[in-house]
Amino acid sequence: MNSFEISNKKEFMNALLTSDAYDMFLLKEAKIKTANTITVDGRENKEFYGNDADITAIESPYEYAPWQKLRPMITNLIKGRHTPLSMQVVLYLNPELAANILSDSAGSVDYLLLNIRFGEGTLTLTTAVAYREFTLDKEADRLWDAYAKAHFISVDD
Repeated sequence: MNSFEISNKKEFMNALLTSDAYDMFLLKEAKIKTANTITVDGRENKEFYGNDADITAIESPYEYAPWQKLRPMITNLIKGRHTPLSMQVVLYLNPELAANILSDSAGSVDYLLLNIRFGEGTLTLTTAVAYREFTLDKEADRLWDAYAKAHFISVDD
């Protein structure tokens, strides 16, 4: 696990909310504090689609919804004259991409997480690895931290 402070908040938030830069992620959850506090659970409600298996498969083969699907809704929640008081977005990398990054370490890993937190003028990214079982091998953490540092904009140690 590693934490990175984002120096250019406007550039990062623009990439997160208005471009496809983070579309390789699924949304685990988001919590936005404006005039009200809004919590979004990214878990797909498959029963919403009823018996239409084709629509269900097209919508998402995963438990959580793709970030690109929920990004417009999150963007609309924070648009306006006032900056949100705080915001937390927990994303996890698409499992196929995670397996490519981890190669041999992928078997023991459930999720590669990216926790984005904004509050009190500070924007931080924190990487994390959710393991299926206890392990002393932290190679997955090292690989994910290196990937995150190399692929996210305006990251300072």
